[in-house]
Amino acid sequence: MLAVLSGCSGKKTVSFKINSVPKGAHVLYQVVGDDVPCQGQWIYLGNTPVQGVRQFDESQLEDAEKITLKIMHRGYHDQVKEWDGVGFWEEVETRDVVFWAPQLVPSSDK
Repeated sequence: MLAVLSGCSGKKTVSFKINSVPKGAHVLYQVVGDDVPCQGQWIYLGNTPVQGVRQFDESQLEDAEKITLKIMHRGYHDQVKEWDGVGFWEEVETRDVVFWAPQLVPSSDK
């Protein structure tokens, strides 16, 4: 039984709940590391509010140099939240969800 359970431990499902004020901002994420598929590419998650799940390889997350979430909305400054691989992994394990709800700051070129 233990062998069957340990065989499934290579993947981790991560829940995302991301909102913003105002709503409708674009949400992207990026993972940077040596052994990461789509290494360094921005992946689009949708417009806020975003609620969904992504599946990651546990070892790739733990070994990642940097994991970044970015929120962009026309007329507002971009906001970024970053972790190293271990920090991201700890947040996922502790909270069971990656939650972020920034209040966007208007830019002068609105």
